[in-house]
Amino acid sequence: MNSRLPDVFAATVIEPTPAEARKQLAGVLLGMGWLAIPIVETAGSSPSWWRVALAAVLFCAAAAFYLWGVLRPPACEPPRGELRPVYISFASIAAIAALLTVVVTPAWAILFSYASVLSGLHLPTRHAVPLLFASAAAALVLTLDQGAEGAVTYSVSALGIGALMLALGRLIAANLQLQKAQQTIEQLAIGAERERFARDLHDVLGHSLSVVTLKAELAGRLLPAQPQEAQRHVRELEQVARAALGELRETVSGYRRPTLAGELAGARLALDAAGIELRLEQRAHELPTEVEALLAWTVREGTTNVIRHSGARHCEIAIAPVNGSGVASAEIRDDGRGVRSGAPGGPGNGLEGLRERAAQLAGRIEAETSPDGGFRLSVTVPAR
Repeated sequence: MNSRLPDVFAATVIEPTPAEARKQLAGVLLGMGWLAIPIVETAGSSPSWWRVALAAVLFCAAAAFYLWGVLRPPACEPPRGELRPVYISFASIAAIAALLTVVVTPAWAILFSYASVLSGLHLPTRHAVPLLFASAAAALVLTLDQGAEGAVTYSVSALGIGALMLALGRLIAANLQLQKAQQTIEQLAIGAERERFARDLHDVLGHSLSVVTLKAELAGRLLPAQPQEAQRHVRELEQVARAALGELRETVSGYRRPTLAGELAGARLALDAAGIELRLEQRAHELPTEVEALLAWTVREGTTNVIRHSGARHCEIAIAPVNGSGVASAEIRDDGRGVRSGAPGGPGNGLEGLRERAAQLAGRIEAETSPDGGFRLSVTVPAR
């Protein structure tokens, strides 16, 4: 799973929610209120009509370019194509600021601060920093004839506001990426839980339905000649079906944890129905809950495979308690035809699920055809 995380979190533009977009627009419009300063300065300087017209047209153009560039999700390293509107907006606003500052009134140098906002908020740091200094330098040079104090004010404003937006943009982008990471982790967790549920469902129903099928077939064969014996198998079939229904409900509820004693009893019943003789070796020993559950799943999966695939006449189940090295084990052997794991018609999904369970507890699984014939399934797991 971790190997895919860099792809998931590749540098992309992350779209805000509608509520976040509305808040962003409100903040942008509020920030544009500072443009009232050059508008008032222009009106108070008694300009000629063509200067007023020029200021009106270029002001509208600058506002449009600013909204086009600024109303987009911040990103530290967006795709190259996503930077084009920001560069166009920055260059257009800077050009308009220079023209209005020289031709109309120096107060229009405040537009350099808005250009700095664009570069600081949306451009990568390696691109934004040079443009911030360029904006500050342009504001300083173009307003020097109005006095050093005013020129420094415009220059420092462009540089300071741009630096603030540079930090703010990285913070917003980091928060958005964190939200994206949380959503991705939730999706991965949901996928893992679905796999776990499917595995549990396979293990629960696969075993129980195998027993139901065998009991039904046996009862059908015995019914003409031995109706009482057939009736006994039908009653046992009903018990198995009810037990399977209960297990299914517990699995769906997420609370089911099989017990070793219960699975051994179920294995004896299932093997007897299949006409397979069972020899059980078990030494009583208290095991940790997770370890007991793994050994119980092993008995269930091994028994199911013996019944379904082996064609065996005898089966051995050996449960070894914790030994001196702190390891417990369960082993199932049969004298059948030795179907290999993953072979057509042989054990497959169940063993894969068992491997996953064993891996979670640092256990080890062996599933192989025995040298003298038959199939052997063994699981060992640390039990300390």
